[in-house]
Amino acid sequence: MIIFKEEQNLEENINKYKKITLTTSIIRIIIAITVVVFVIMLFSLQEFLLYGILSGISFLVFIIVLLFTNRYYNHLLFLNIKKEVYNKHKKRREHDLNTFFDTGIDFIDKDDYKESDLDLFGKNSLYQYLNVSKTKRGRIKLANILKNGQDKNQEYTKALKELAENEKSLDIEAKINKISNQSSKIDTEEILSALSNKIKFNFFFIIPLLSFIGTIIYLVLIFTLKLNPLFIIVFLLLNFIFSKLFLRCEQFNIKATLYENLFDSFIDISNTYINNEYNSEYLNDYKKRIIELLPKLKSAKNLVDILSFRYNFLFQAIGNSLFIIDFYIILLFNKKVKNNYELKELFEIISDIEVMLSLSIIGIDNEIYCIPSDSNEIEFNDLYHPLIKNPVSNSLLFNKGIILTGSNMSGKTTFLRTIGIAQILYNANGLIPAKSFSTNHLDIYTSLRANDMLEEGISTFYAEILRMKKINEAIKKGPCLVLIDEIFKGTNLNERLEASFKIIEKLNNNSILFIISTHDLEITEAKGIINYHFNEYYKDDKIYFDYIIKEGKSNTSNALYLLKMADII
Repeated sequence: MIIFKEEQNLEENINKYKKITLTTSIIRIIIAITVVVFVIMLFSLQEFLLYGILSGISFLVFIIVLLFTNRYYNHLLFLNIKKEVYNKHKKRREHDLNTFFDTGIDFIDKDDYKESDLDLFGKNSLYQYLNVSKTKRGRIKLANILKNGQDKNQEYTKALKELAENEKSLDIEAKINKISNQSSKIDTEEILSALSNKIKFNFFFIIPLLSFIGTIIYLVLIFTLKLNPLFIIVFLLLNFIFSKLFLRCEQFNIKATLYENLFDSFIDISNTYINNEYNSEYLNDYKKRIIELLPKLKSAKNLVDILSFRYNFLFQAIGNSLFIIDFYIILLFNKKVKNNYELKELFEIISDIEVMLSLSIIGIDNEIYCIPSDSNEIEFNDLYHPLIKNPVSNSLLFNKGIILTGSNMSGKTTFLRTIGIAQILYNANGLIPAKSFSTNHLDIYTSLRANDMLEEGISTFYAEILRMKKINEAIKKGPCLVLIDEIFKGTNLNERLEASFKIIEKLNNNSILFIISTHDLEITEAKGIINYHFNEYYKDDKIYFDYIIKEGKSNTSNALYLLKMADII
């Protein structure tokens, strides 16, 4: 868990820059008022030379001050975003995810039962807890990794541990958070195509040029033949209309202002990342490649800036009316354009960094975590559920099937989900919420929330059958981890027992690691399994749970006691 050593300095810097920007705002207002006063005096006193010069100088000073002081506002914005990042980590530590609006609900696959059974996506989900990605690609990558895992070596997980132990990682996260919500949804493939191809000229481009030439000729005639100067307005209007109608191209259709924000953020993320020192070879390889690609990103950003000028209405109205500015933008763009498809690699690296920061959250916000090791059996010490406040940790080793018994509310289902999430994180090459954890890459198949679905006309038992069908197909393909809660609860006792024994036999015959929870103690007599249980204890006529797994089958029950507590019997 990172100790926030820089947080106190952060508050001091925020207060410092608030004072600076307040002073700067006052100076800006004073200069702006000065410009207005000189312009009014220019027209009212008709001292064109004197007040024209003063108006121009004061306006120039205003622009210089504006450009010079923008950095203070930008830095204050960054400091406030960084403060939000610290607050988010505090909320994670308090297990309060209510303000984490990206729940990943758009990634839910209803046919993949583990997603709902293990709360991978949706409210209070693993994705909601982990995700710090803002880019479209980063979000998709993280979701796919949680669903399917990824093929990385242990050096990758060591890199996650280094990120999890370095407070400077939060600076990178803050730069990621600078990406606007609108910019986070756009597709970088579009902009790479636009920035890699010249704008092709066509015959219709000549129409605005002819209109502009006509404007110049008419201006000359105004001074030579003293034509009506008001008629120039018609030419200016035609210039604007013809520019909008005929100076069209693919590049002018992209949402340049959104890409401008995205590229600014990418440059900030890249600079922040390469300014940090790393021990991990994995992280340093990224650093070297970012340094090589960053100049190309800055060059591409210049092209985006050129295109974004067009989104200023005043710039458009005045520029195209007076100068056909879109034509000059096309010329400037074609002069600077180059093949920018290589930037795709940098965009991939940035999304990889987003995913790595997300997977390092387990280490950033928890005191106990580990790099997992490889094993053909599952073994863990002090494993806990990262989404539960004040969780109870458990230790276990198993290389065959487990039948898990215990009374109501004793912790069986939470234990199954804890193991499932740990295996998900192992498959993702992530950090594990445990003192130690070893396993192998195992696909996970679950039946934890097999309830009736009235809208689809599916009963509880048939919902279980659908899950069992998936499990049956999976075990034929090779090793996997199977987690089943309250096996066949949707049917009667006799059929439940018979079906359960057959499922257990099939799982054993295929050497599958599985845990099945049940209230039916008869199932504990199945061959080839190990029995574990959770139980409760009573003190002063009150029920208590320790949520610690124990060897053997359960010898307690509490259904009648709970009914009595509820004043039902």
